[in-house]
Amino acid sequence: MSIITIIVILVAVIVVVATIIFTNLYENSYFARNKFEELARRYYETSLYDNFLSEHKGEDLSVAFEKYAEFGFDIKLRQLLNSEYLMNGQNYRAYFETNVYTCDTNASSAKFIPYAPFGKKDYNLEIKLECTKN
Repeated sequence: MSIITIIVILVAVIVVVATIIFTNLYENSYFARNKFEELARRYYETSLYDNFLSEHKGEDLSVAFEKYAEFGFDIKLRQLLNSEYLMNGQNYRAYFETNVYTCDTNASSAKFIPYAPFGKKDYNLEIKLECTKN
């Protein structure tokens, strides 16, 4: 009987701790930040990079990326959400507008800073997510 009691208590403690952790992450827009980073990376690697290369066809990549290596490409969250919806039919706005917080899609942005050798995955990403609690 005491082993069953100990197991029940351990399960209850684990459930309570998991609930507290999940609630804290949710309230601090952790999941929105992760989704924002995922959308930003997908946008750069499947759209922005290819469009940039086609616009600078025949140019040396180091010359084409020179000014962006210093200042980067800035993309607003609104643009990422619209692009994802138009290209893939996916609406991710629910990640950024919840009953706990709302993220400003115009003030939130992703900055891509490319570096040599300027491949699809050769960039640093800086995320600025502006959310307010409801």
